[in-house]
Formats: sequence, structure tokens, C-alpha cells
Amino acid sequence: MSNMKIWDALSKTDPAHTKGFKRAGGFSGTALKPMWMVKRLTEQFGPIGEGWGMNEPQFNVVNGADGEVLVYCTVTCWHTDKVNTFCGVGGDKVISKNKHGLFSDDEAFKKAFTDAVGNAFKFVGVGADIHMGQFDDSKYVQQMEKEFAPKVENITDAQREELMLLCEGLNFPVDRVLTAKKIADLSDLPATSFKGAMKWIGDEAKKMENNNA
Repeated sequence: MSNMKIWDALSKTDPAHTKGFKRAGGFSGTALKPMWMVKRLTEQFGPIGEGWGMNEPQFNVVNGADGEVLVYCTVTCWHTDKVNTFCGVGGDKVISKNKHGLFSDDEAFKKAFTDAVGNAFKFVGVGADIHMGQFDDSKYVQQMEKEFAPKVENITDAQREELMLLCEGLNFPVDRVLTAKKIADLSDLPATSFKGAMKWIGDEAKKMENNNA
């Protein structure tokens, strides 16, 4: 197996499954949505517990400045075989301070754990393009949007022939269909637009007939 096979399979990120974030001090960036990471790992390795997974997390609570309390999580993860282990560390604030005073977050441990798992699996390539700064390039993001866009199924050859026969029977210019639908050939028409195109041709042909009457 190529050393880069797993990395190459996991390194590209669908922008639809990311979210922006901001932190104190004006730092902002892009984060991968956790459940999409789970989906990508399942696609690559199989169900969790069989093809990939993690061991019991370890938590460490630390007192911060001004009464804040931090939690750090360390977790050992694996893929393919449970001997293929690697670690990740994540953290969050259990108690934070803002201008109104101290407040607690009852999901801080969960966030720290999720952060730790994500940081571990980035070592095998998950979300590598985000961590390598490629999401700072709008052209790269647009490229990924196109790459991950749902594949559009076009009409069949039989449906194309049906459209051709309809145009011929109604003496309706095929070029008008191409222009209206912004396609180069009838075969480029999305399958979901077939019925609508048939109706549109019929309606437009009737208008032409009325105008010429």
C-alpha cells in the first residue's frame, strides 16, 4: 500500500461540512463538523469499533486565570487494527469568564473529547487541507465545492430522442430549448428537468402557433 493512500483518501474536505469559528484575541478559522469526520472514517475503514475507534479518554482539569477552569482530554485512537494507535489532545473551558462574570459549560468535557479525536485523526489525513491552510484560498474552496457537489444525472438517450421527436412534430427549434435551458446539447439536460422541458416545449410551440395565426 502506498504511504499516502489513506492520507489522499481523507485529506480533502467538503466545504458544506465545515463551519467558521472565532476565538478570543481575534483568531478565526475553519473547523470540520465532527459527524462528517465520523462518516469519512466509516467510509474509509468501516464501522466504528471494527475498522476504527478510540480507547477510553483521559481528562485533566486545570485551574486557569481569573477563576476560569480548563479541561484537557487525551485519547488514543486506532484504525484498521487496534495495534495501529496514535493520540490526540483537545481542550475546552469548564468555567469561563466574560464581562458579566463566571459561567459554566456543561458540555465542556464532550467538546474536549471531540476536539481530541479530531486532533488525533488529522494525523492520518482527516481535514488535512484545512490544517494546511488551503481553506484560506477561496479558489481552493470553490474547487472543493465543485468536487463534492452531488452528481447530476442527465436524461437518457431515449428521453433525448423523445424531446427531438416532440420538437420535430411541433416544428419547434431545438436551439431554443438549448438556449432556454443553458445547455450545449439535449443530452446535457438534467433528468429532473425532463418533464418540465416537455411541457415548456408544448407551451412555447402553442404560443408560436397563436402568434402566427
